Amino acid sequence: MTEPQVRLARESDKETVLAFCQEFSNGEDYIYLVWDKWISDPSGCIFVVTIDDVPVAMERVVRMSDSEAWWEGLRVDPRYRGQGFLKLLEAYITHYLLEIKISISRCSVLSNNQIMIDIMSRRGRRKIGSYVIYEAQPADSEITQLIQLGQDDFDSVWSLITKSNFSTLYASISDKCQELTKFQLRKRLVLGKVWGLQQNNQLISIAVESPATMSENELWIGYVNGTKDTLSVLLRELRKLANHRNLSIIGGF
Repeated sequence: MTEPQVRLARESDKETVLAFCQEFSNGEDYIYLVWDKWISDPSGCIFVVTIDDVPVAMERVVRMSDSEAWWEGLRVDPRYRGQGFLKLLEAYITHYLLEIKISISRCSVLSNNQIMIDIMSRRGRRKIGSYVIYEAQPADSEITQLIQLGQDDFDSVWSLITKSNFSTLYASISDKCQELTKFQLRKRLVLGKVWGLQQNNQLISIAVESPATMSENELWIGYVNGTKDTLSVLLRELRKLANHRNLSIIGGF
């Protein structure tokens, strides 16, 4: 066997990569659903370990901001496990992130995936939080309290975010998280993707939409902030918003 090499994935790698991904997860893997999108996405890179230029492992890294990245899709052909390919990918990707001046990289791991949890520990990574995915059906009633926030509301929204004990991580693309910075908040406000509740002309609760990922027929919420009582009202109002848009489902983390 020749020495393993790491390179960027090519479109021609698709059949080989998807084959070992399906073996990796007993035929239930999701990579086949996203491969075409991933390979053409300029914000991300798929790296593969090859033997004789044939892929036997993969990992994807997505640039989220000037300082943040997200990695996902770590897969190794079951026939080549235990041969150090994870360390090879880690070293290569770490060097790549340093080259592009990325100082923070994150990922998500299923809580019952003890193998990956152990890998994360060996990589020196620390757990920063947990999440659960929630979904609801749209509510067929009139929106009564929800307001769409705009650029003029930036100061009040930012004040609510910074003065609360809520995390400032924002699920901006599917389950990929990044810091909800002033720059990111302004972008979402300009696009009309920030919603809120007011009381006595004071902002008391907010929600930030994420782009729909798997379906354009869903309303996906990447960030919420408020009190227990105000969030209950906000989430009900968002269900009404989903109905107003004729969407089939609303979800979030």
